Formats: sequence, structure tokens, C-alpha cells
Amino acid sequence: MKRTLLVLIIGAAAGGAVMYNVMNDRDPFSNPFKSDSLLDQMKDAGSDLLEDTVGDLKENIEEKLNK
Repeated sequence: MKRTLLVLIIGAAAGGAVMYNVMNDRDPFSNPFKSDSLLDQMKDAGSDLLEDTVGDLKENIEEKLNK
């Protein structure tokens, strides 16, 4: 009985951590206690924007050169 209760508690804690990460658009098995500071979010958004811009510029340059 004790073992079953212990397994249920550990399973609920692990499942809760995974669901918390999924609801916050993170990797399911990442650290749920990691800070989601505004600065980190801005860095991620900036790097995504930079990658998209570089890709668009490369496509446009190749398009202009092929004409």
C-alpha cells in the first residue's frame, strides 16, 4: 500500500511538471523551475527575427541574381 501511494505521488509530480512545460510551450522534459524572464524571451525573439531576416535576404539576393 505504501509503495503504491509513493508511486502515485511521484507519478503525479512528474506528470505535473511535464504538463506545466507543455502548457508553457517548452520541451516537455526541461526544467520546470527555469525562469522565463522578459530578457530571455526578448533574446529568443530577436534571434528568431534575425534568422528569418537573413533567410529572406538570401532568397531575395539569389532571386535578383538569377534574373
